[in-house]
Amino acid sequence: APGKERKRTGSEAWEVRIYNDGMNTREFVARCLVQITGLSEITAYQTMMQAHQNGVAVVGRYVYEIAEMYHNALKKNGIVCDLVPVDEEK
Repeated sequence: APGKERKRTGSEAWEVRIYNDGMNTREFVARCLVQITGLSEITAYQTMMQAHQNGVAVVGRYVYEIAEMYHNALKKNGIVCDLVPVDEEK
């Protein structure tokens, strides 16, 4: 089988996800999302509530450099999050 080459340049192939951590207040998480990722307050609130209710929420899909920057900034603020490659072969 041919090795799957992943094109990382220019494709929005990374998801930043946040997890419900039980330590941060919901307001704090929503504020961090607004300040770091530029989400609107409404979207940030919905994302935070999704994490609160389901344990995890996708913040957004970005090119790797941006996703990594958001991920690191969220982590610095004590928010439990991860960065996952998205398979774009639908």
